[in-house]
Amino acid sequence: MELLFVILAIALGIQVAVVFLLVSKYFETRFSYVIWWTAGAALLAGQALVEVWMLTAAPILPLVGIRSALLLAGAGFFLTGTASRDPRARGIVQTGLLGFGGLVIASVIVLLSRQESTDTARLVAGLAAGMAFLLTAEAYRRTEQILDDVATRAVFAGLLAIGINQIGWAWVQRTPQVIAASEFLGGLAVAVFGAGIQLRSVGRAQRLVVLSQISAALSRTGRVGDMLEEVLHQAGRLLQLHTGWAFLHDPVTGTYELAAAFQLPPGFEHDDRKALHGSCRCLDLLQANELTQPVNIVDCMRLDRLGVKARHASVPLRTTTGVVGLMNLVLPSGRLFSQRELALLSTVGSEVGVAIERSQLLDELQDKERLRSDLIKKLLTAYEDERRRIARELHDETGQSLTALILNVEMLRNLVEQGRGASVDELDRLKALAEATLEEVRKMIYDLRPTILDDLGLAAALRWYVHHQVEPRGLVVGLKLELGDARLDPVLETAVFRIAQEALWNTVKHAAATRVDVALALSDGRLRLRVKDNGRGFQDKRRSGNPLAGGAGLGGMEERATLLGGTVRITSAPATGTEVVAELPLPAPAA
Repeated sequence: MELLFVILAIALGIQVAVVFLLVSKYFETRFSYVIWWTAGAALLAGQALVEVWMLTAAPILPLVGIRSALLLAGAGFFLTGTASRDPRARGIVQTGLLGFGGLVIASVIVLLSRQESTDTARLVAGLAAGMAFLLTAEAYRRTEQILDDVATRAVFAGLLAIGINQIGWAWVQRTPQVIAASEFLGGLAVAVFGAGIQLRSVGRAQRLVVLSQISAALSRTGRVGDMLEEVLHQAGRLLQLHTGWAFLHDPVTGTYELAAAFQLPPGFEHDDRKALHGSCRCLDLLQANELTQPVNIVDCMRLDRLGVKARHASVPLRTTTGVVGLMNLVLPSGRLFSQRELALLSTVGSEVGVAIERSQLLDELQDKERLRSDLIKKLLTAYEDERRRIARELHDETGQSLTALILNVEMLRNLVEQGRGASVDELDRLKALAEATLEEVRKMIYDLRPTILDDLGLAAALRWYVHHQVEPRGLVVGLKLELGDARLDPVLETAVFRIAQEALWNTVKHAAATRVDVALALSDGRLRLRVKDNGRGFQDKRRSGNPLAGGAGLGGMEERATLLGGTVRITSAPATGTEVVAELPLPAPAA
């Protein structure tokens, strides 16, 4: 008898331990279903305590009723908690109704049982509780959808074992030995259930560690390549990956290039990792928009070529603008990713995609700030050069003309003082000299700011500039203006005129062209300027990432258009001429 009490004490101790475990998990997760499970486990522990009491007393109906009530209520709480985890899961409502219906019927039968019907009450309660636990296991499976890791399998197996234990012993006459055996096996089943709960908690903690480590890696590293290397290293260490690599999209070539790798097989390391270059099944599926899930399991062609049969999880790295890369992760042979690991990888892919986008935006911002700084420096230099040019022209041309005019006037004054009158030819010569000086001054004024732009508008200013500055230098100009009669916004007219002026002056100075075509038109709320010459062209150094590499003029054109929400596209190559296309939006009319 003493041994039986020891066995029952062990079973009761296991159930109490699981109750405390569930209490701690509730304070850890705050999930409402854990409260139901905790209450159910506590009632099962109370039922085990009644069993111990019944070993020392006759199985009278009140004790049997209390035991049956505790058992039925515990099963009901487990069923309620499990069904409440995801009420929308397929078939979960039907499962819950079936289980609760059986529990209610069993409860009525137990309440109506008489003193001599204790065996019947015990049988009905055991069968109903056992079926309820079997339905609880099924409900758990439905809410989980797939049992693909040790934790979920342990929880499912524990619930299933509790139900089978209740049904199996319900038919057997209750002797002390049977009570001890049933409670001990029930305690083991509850222990399996508790082990599953603990394993889930450990898995959750591990996933939090993975996310924490990867988030820290994303915040530590600046370059995208270094970031991916660190992410692969952390994911490989924490998820026990066999190998992994990542591709990034190259916007220039439109292809995906290897950006990072983790523990590559020796066959991949040869020839500068040549085996990882070029297309493969996962990249083909990605470019065909067939990798529709956050994580996709793909048979690996690259590993097939090495004679390794393996599949990898392909994680698209998505940003708000699209897919920027792909991360492939390979597990050791014989192990698969669980659903929770796939969900974790999906979260990692999203975080990495956001981090890549943030890094690219930061690089773009830094480049723009650097380019803006360079542009300001070059514009200030150009401003000072322009001031020096104006000073030189005033000194060398206008100043000399005015000096000659003053000397000629002084000479005529001396002639008048001597009583000799000035001839008509001398006066005409002075007039011509004054007119030439005035024309030089007007030319400088037009170079600085053509008044015709303010008086007559953009079309007239472009005609004047072409006829007075470009055609006199030997170029044939095809001019096509389609602006209508309405005047445009003054700021827009100034910007477009300066862009056209810079493009035409570059043609005059550098292109060695014989013809240049200028087209200016309004279309769909945008103003489009096109300047195309047949000159010798040039190698566009701005493709290297520095739009100022071609000079302050090119950068100035782009900066003017950008400030007004427009764009400038410059296309050129040696011996093919140069084309400048500027598109700027028309400003919204004032309210």
